[in-house]
Amino acid sequence: MSNSELSSKYETVIGLEVHIQLKTNRKVFAPENFTFGSPPNQHVSPVSMAHPGALPSPNLKCIEHIVKLGLAIGCEIAPNSYFARKNYFYPDLPKGYQLSQDTLPVVGEGEMDIYVDGKVKKSIQIERIHLEEDAGKSIHDIHPSQSLIDLNRAGVGLAELVTKPDLRSAQEAGAFLAEIRRIVRYLQISDGNMEEGSLRCDANVSVMPKGSDTYGTRVEIKNINSISQVIKAITYESGRQMKAVDRGEALVQETRTWDVSKGKTAPMRDKETADDYRYFPEPDLQPIKISEAKIEEIKAEIPRLPQSRFLQYVEEYKIAKNEAQTLADQREFSDYFEALIPFTDSPKTAANWVLGPVRTWLNEHNKDISKFPIKEKKLGDLSQLVKSGKVNLNAAKEIIFPRLCENPKENPETIAQENDLIMESAENELQDAMEALIEKFPAEVKKYRGGKKNLAGFFVGQLMRQFKGKANPKEVNEVVRKLLDS
Repeated sequence: MSNSELSSKYETVIGLEVHIQLKTNRKVFAPENFTFGSPPNQHVSPVSMAHPGALPSPNLKCIEHIVKLGLAIGCEIAPNSYFARKNYFYPDLPKGYQLSQDTLPVVGEGEMDIYVDGKVKKSIQIERIHLEEDAGKSIHDIHPSQSLIDLNRAGVGLAELVTKPDLRSAQEAGAFLAEIRRIVRYLQISDGNMEEGSLRCDANVSVMPKGSDTYGTRVEIKNINSISQVIKAITYESGRQMKAVDRGEALVQETRTWDVSKGKTAPMRDKETADDYRYFPEPDLQPIKISEAKIEEIKAEIPRLPQSRFLQYVEEYKIAKNEAQTLADQREFSDYFEALIPFTDSPKTAANWVLGPVRTWLNEHNKDISKFPIKEKKLGDLSQLVKSGKVNLNAAKEIIFPRLCENPKENPETIAQENDLIMESAENELQDAMEALIEKFPAEVKKYRGGKKNLAGFFVGQLMRQFKGKANPKEVNEVVRKLLDS
């Protein structure tokens, strides 16, 4: 049976566990910092190495970050919560257990909307967001017979966001993960770089017959490190399960790994249950107490989030969805766009400048918007030169804009004057020149009046060349059409 036929019979059920590495100046319970790409075992201390007598000390910034994330996506914040020991053999976590949270996490239930392909809105229930420490890294491909351990990452603060099984396709899972990445970057609590392990995802996947309300056997896919691979892994695993169920085979509750090179999931180990972890409250850490005043203080720090901006750009500013998504995707980029709007004639004009010349410059120079040299008002002045008809748009983009990038303190109009770019053509001059062109090219005039209306562009080009780019394109087009149609 084909995949499309199986998909018509069975429904995929997905829940995600998203691990977000929190951006702070030290680990969550240990004093040292962590920097990605450092030589192995450079960021360690007696606490992260679990030396006898070394005690954990909570990083309060990690707690603030996780509360901020919870508030941003509309979750409940627990006034009282506690840390717990999750007992499990971690070869790359020296204590042999993980400091995490159990029945009382910092952040409780909530709900987050996603848009699949920028079109279909769906609400996803959040079960919890808890704070825990990361494990180190086991390296299996350097030594021929031994695994090596790098403890740099051990003890780094993680927010683990757990959804309820509300997702119904790999595409929905990808959209959810992309939205979470945008949010944590907007909040500046994580860099969200999946390729560096700052954002990792476990996917719990099962299938059930269409119309059923009984979930099938759940399989967990561990540590998928890109959104595209999340989509591929879930697509493969749901297909594997559908085929097995359709053949009458029993699925095993297990943890599987995603083999990128083969494009397949493979068995890793039996799936543990909560009982296997033997949770109990951590005796060396006090319970977490968060006051209403602190919650309000954190809430005041939350910026307007990407989804709110995206909807405004589409619904109010009438910007195309793909362009609106690009504008809203990064906080600093969106901030620049919004700050530019008052200095232009419309949000669409501002969008055209930001998505056109500005983004091109950023890509060519491998910079982010914080390093863009032209301030919003100066770029707005250039935009107004074009709007007023003083400068041709092409001249503005190709001559004045690059000059401003090199010398951002210069005045756009001064640059235009120095380069003889101020448009001086009057309507009567354009008419005289167009009448001469009509006499010069009678065959083209005849073809235009016979139905080949695209020949208007030929005459526009002739006039623009005659006036050396100093003619107003709008006036040129009006004169061309007026005389050709008369």
